[in-house]
Amino acid sequence: MAKVIRLSDPNFISSLSHGLSVLEAIADSREDIPLAKLAALVGLKKTSAWRLVRTLVQLGYIRQDPVTKHFRPAPRVLALGYSYLEGLDLKQVASPFLRELSARVEETVNMAVLDGHELIYIDRVGTAQIINVNLHVGSHLPLYNTSLGRTLISEMSEDWLNQYILRMASDAKGKDYLAENGKKLRKLLAETRRLGYALNDEELVKGLRGVAAPVRDRTNQIVAAICISVPAGRATLARLRGELLADLMRTVEQVSYGLGRRQRA
Repeated sequence: MAKVIRLSDPNFISSLSHGLSVLEAIADSREDIPLAKLAALVGLKKTSAWRLVRTLVQLGYIRQDPVTKHFRPAPRVLALGYSYLEGLDLKQVASPFLRELSARVEETVNMAVLDGHELIYIDRVGTAQIINVNLHVGSHLPLYNTSLGRTLISEMSEDWLNQYILRMASDAKGKDYLAENGKKLRKLLAETRRLGYALNDEELVKGLRGVAAPVRDRTNQIVAAICISVPAGRATLARLRGELLADLMRTVEQVSYGLGRRQRA
């Protein structure tokens, strides 16, 4: 939590800034916070912080534990954030970050969500590529052989995964992934969970590689996945795991934060 910011604008109200900084510090804390720690976090004297928290308690934005005397958010402050977040569409939140990412790495960026037993593209920022892949918003792709798909289902329950493997057993293209009760797919999903991202090395389309990572909501659930797609001739696996992955992880964190997630991966 940053200390209180003081600006030179004559219309800037310092007391309001102090109060909001106190409120943010309490809301961001994973546990009830004592007055001394709160004052240190926001850079105020304990007496000043005390007046602010008492005001916020009386307004119903925070609560004070009657035994420990520590502070926590009250439902009223949580409702403010939730009402805002619930009014935002995933694509609306993510779109500027996807475009920024694509411009930065000069590669195609895709975002997808789960749609039954497939994934569906909900946003795509394309660039000039050597490989002509006919994909667009609304395109459906398999889950087992795409980095986006494996990311989306990497934390699914064992029951869900068993049902998925049974359902896809007749898919001839997926036999290498789904044979022996999905042995290869299970191994890839375990790797995705361990690493926090998924790689695709020319599995879906010959000559095309990709790296994907999950977008999480305020409950830490995976709600979407973002992928950087690159022609194999222009990007080695080392580049995917290095500079491109670093840019991708920064973007998924930004989008997740925009959806209300505060816990870092």
